[in-house]
Amino acid sequence: MTGEGPSHEELVRYRRAVAELVDDLPGAAASSVVLAAARRPEVCAVLSHLPGGAPAALERLAEEVRCFRPSPRSNAATAARMARIVLLQQVDVVWYGTVPPFADTEAVLGAAELTSLAALRRRGQLRFHYRVGTSALPRRARDHVVRRWLPGLEPRTSGLSHPLARPEMVAVLNEIADRFAEAVPAWRRGLWVNCLVRSTLDEYRLRELGYSALLPSAHCTGHAADIEMAWLHRHGVAGALHDVLTDYADDGTLNVIDEGQAWHVCLHPDRIGHYGTTVARSAGGAR
Repeated sequence: MTGEGPSHEELVRYRRAVAELVDDLPGAAASSVVLAAARRPEVCAVLSHLPGGAPAALERLAEEVRCFRPSPRSNAATAARMARIVLLQQVDVVWYGTVPPFADTEAVLGAAELTSLAALRRRGQLRFHYRVGTSALPRRARDHVVRRWLPGLEPRTSGLSHPLARPEMVAVLNEIADRFAEAVPAWRRGLWVNCLVRSTLDEYRLRELGYSALLPSAHCTGHAADIEMAWLHRHGVAGALHDVLTDYADDGTLNVIDEGQAWHVCLHPDRIGHYGTTVARSAGGAR
């Protein structure tokens, strides 16, 4: 990341330009979207903050989308939508591309800056739901029963790679959960978070399985989360969460990306202090 990063106004113009590119080229090859992006000054202005500037960034993006293959696990059904996700994800990279990622599980578990979600939940300090990914037979059997006999009870998600998070991410997700609850008071099942912290090794494994896992990723520095949306659509309450997240994107607090089943959110670096202070005091020693 170079300089102080793009301004809020530059990011607004960038997101608008990316949306227009995909709307104009809905069935185009992803490479065509990237080529069109190279001709948009609003796009190049933001990508210029990445290492090597806009030309190097666009070359990397073109290679990423060339490798795209649709699959049931992919976040995008078409190449153009994948190009849109990749372009919007560059905002995360501008913000956190120089932050050292968690390389593997050992690095995640040893990170003093992460706090235990289970401990926060026991203390009543967690206002969103999650499940932990596991291959253990009892949990898999339980999930199978729920999906077979109570298919609307929970979203169909593999769960968190690690039940840990940065305090500031907990704070912003709690706030989103509260605003969502205020918007739809009749909805009692709350907000569901599908993903928080992943290591770089986790990201490579997901890519091998066909998921649209991008590198570098703000998940690997602990500054991003994926919030379930498809499940809320099935229950008719997704519109309220859409509005809440759009407000956060509009005021510059979050980079928000519609990735289909889930919406990806990344916290602006300038907002870390605001959200970290409240939870950091209460989360101390929660590991």
